[in-house]
Amino acid sequence: MGVIVNVMIFVTDMGVAMALMVLIGGLSGFFVVPMNALLQHRGHILMGAGHSIAVQNFNENISILVMTGIYALLIRADVSINTVVIAFGLFVAGTMYMVKRKHAANQREFDSVASLEDSHH
Repeated sequence: MGVIVNVMIFVTDMGVAMALMVLIGGLSGFFVVPMNALLQHRGHILMGAGHSIAVQNFNENISILVMTGIYALLIRADVSINTVVIAFGLFVAGTMYMVKRKHAANQREFDSVASLEDSHH
């Protein structure tokens, strides 16, 4: 998704922009929906369903406020919108890469299936 966000700087046609925004929204949904389900499931186990959803919503709203604040500061500092889009796209891509690496490390260390596979070599 982060890489595709960077394509937006080259778009000048309204139809292409709308199609690209739908694609970015779809890709976001593929990440957000399973993540929400996982957070709610784990949160229910750790602290109860109501508390889990409240904490999740609080964190999502804080994140929205922080990102909107950063965007406002960048625009106020006369940073080019193309630079803002590129920075956001790289931030998303970099963050997802770090999450992927952390997940892979956790799977190697804690996953019983990975442990069984490693013991056969």
